[in-house]
Amino acid sequence: MRPAGPSPTEVTVKSRFLIYRNRVETETDVLVGKREDVLRRVDGCWKIARRKIVLDQSVLLTKNLTFFF
Repeated sequence: MRPAGPSPTEVTVKSRFLIYRNRVETETDVLVGKREDVLRRVDGCWKIARRKIVLDQSVLLTKNLTFFF
């Protein structure tokens, strides 16, 4: 995560995710994608400066999205 050189104040972190959700016995959703975060050091702590979510699906059949990525 840390590039070579002096201590950075901002880094980019990328991850992949797979979310499986089952609701009300019959509803099943599967979401697959990637997340790109830009973290910025503020007062000695890392804070999320920007978050980008990219889903692999082009059409979502879910009735609602209540996820915190």
